[in-house]
Amino acid sequence: MPSARGFSVSCYKHAKSLPDNVFNALEENRVDANVILPFLKKGTNERSNSYPSFSSEQLWVCCVNYTGKVEIVLSCTTNVIGGYPIFIVSAQPVSLWKRDSLEARLLRLAEALVKSVPVDRVYSVFAPDTIVKLFSQQWSKLTNIPVTHCYYEARLLSCTAATLTSSSSTSSVFGISRPVVAADLHDIARICLQFSEESEPFVLNSQNAMKEAEYLVSRNYAWVHCVDVWTNGKCKSEVACIAAFTRNTAEIATISKVYTDPHWRSRGFAKTLVRKVSEYLLRDTGRQKVVLYVAHANESAARVYESVGFVEPDASVQSGHSLNWTELGFDKSQVTLGHW
Repeated sequence: MPSARGFSVSCYKHAKSLPDNVFNALEENRVDANVILPFLKKGTNERSNSYPSFSSEQLWVCCVNYTGKVEIVLSCTTNVIGGYPIFIVSAQPVSLWKRDSLEARLLRLAEALVKSVPVDRVYSVFAPDTIVKLFSQQWSKLTNIPVTHCYYEARLLSCTAATLTSSSSTSSVFGISRPVVAADLHDIARICLQFSEESEPFVLNSQNAMKEAEYLVSRNYAWVHCVDVWTNGKCKSEVACIAAFTRNTAEIATISKVYTDPHWRSRGFAKTLVRKVSEYLLRDTGRQKVVLYVAHANESAARVYESVGFVEPDASVQSGHSLNWTELGFDKSQVTLGHW
C-alpha cells in the first residue's frame, strides 16, 4: 500500500511539459482518467503545439512517490465556455490507499493549488467519492470556503463491443439517428440551452449555448436523433435528442451529454441514439470502450444505458476503476461558476 512518506508534488502549466510518466500513469488507468487524459491529448499530435488554446489558464498538479511512480493527478483546466471542475484521478485503486497516506497527499495537492490559482476559481471538485470528500475538506480548511452543494453523485459505466446489445429493440423507433451537420447548429444550441436550464446552477445564456453548439458541430463531437415535423404543409427535420462525446482518446470515448427535448420524451429516442453512437464509437472508430456517468437518482437513464450494454467496469476494484464519483460544490457567493 502507498506510504505516507516519500512523495513530492509538482505543478505544470502546459500539457507538453508534463513528463512521460504522468501520461503513462493516466494511460494505465484510462477509464478513470477520462476526465483528464483526453484534454491532454487534444489535436492530432498529443504532445505537439496543437494543444488546445481555450485559455492559458491550465494547470496540472501531480503527486509522485519516491520511486518515481505517479500516484495522483489533479487538473484545473478551462474549456470554451469556462472553467472545468477540479478533476482528481488516482493512478491506483482508491481502495488500496491508507487514509493517512491519502490525506497527506491531498493536503499537498490542495496547498499547491491554492498557491497557483485564485481561490474563487475552484467552484467544485469531481473525483471518486473518497477522494472528493477528503480533498474538499482540505480545501475548505485552507480557504475558509465551505462545501455547500452536492451537484452530482454518479456511477461510472462502460460499454464494449462484447456488452453492446442488439439493435432489434430500437428498430421500430421513428426518426433517424445520424452525425451532427452544420445545418443542425441552431437546434444544437437550443438543446444545449434546454439541458443547462435543467442543470442549476450551471445555466447558460444564449451566447454560451451557441458557443457550445459551435464547438460540438465543428469537431463532430455529437450525434442527433431527428424527426420530421409538418408545419403549415411543410416538412422540416427537427433535432429531438442529442448525444455528445467530448472527452476522447484513441482507446476510449466518453459520452458527456445525452438530452431529449421535453416535447419528444418517452419515445425511445435516447436509447436508440445512445446505441447508435456507441456502435459508431466502438465499431467504426475502433475504440475499446465507451464510458459515461449516470446519476444515482436518475433511474430512468440508468435503465436506458444498461439496456444498451453499459455495465459497471469489470472487477472495478482490482482493475483500478472507481465506480462511484461525486461533484461537491463550494459556497456560490465566494466562487466563480464554470461549466462542463
